[in-house]
Amino acid sequence: MIDIESKVFDTVYNAVHAAFPKARIDSGFVETSAVFPAVTVAETNNVPVQRMNTDENSENYTRLYYEVNVYSDRRDTAKSEAKAIAKVCDQAMKSLKFYRTVMRQLPNQDRTIFRLYARYEVIVREEDLGDGNIRYQFYRRAYA
Repeated sequence: MIDIESKVFDTVYNAVHAAFPKARIDSGFVETSAVFPAVTVAETNNVPVQRMNTDENSENYTRLYYEVNVYSDRRDTAKSEAKAIAKVCDQAMKSLKFYRTVMRQLPNQDRTIFRLYARYEVIVREEDLGDGNIRYQFYRRAYA
């Protein structure tokens, strides 16, 4: 299994933390946050791309799916704050060649909290360099 979750999380964490130092950033879904603004980054699917793998026992390529949620509880500016944070997250994901397939507002259980939801995908190639190091190459999803 190709696992780049820490690389993805660190990339988003560093970008958001630089722009919004008080934001809470978690890997995985969090039911409720005591600190706002808040961001969650979670891998939701990891699927081998069989037609691209070298043989049936190797996994050289995988399609990864991630979800990013942004929450804000600001009374009058929650939407604009969430959008600004989502833009930073979007740029961080795109720096890893992720392709955004969805971004939309979702109702939150607590209606005083504004929530933006985004879904991303990418194909990743894992290459063993033979010296104990692994290199990852990222490929954007191609659309017609």
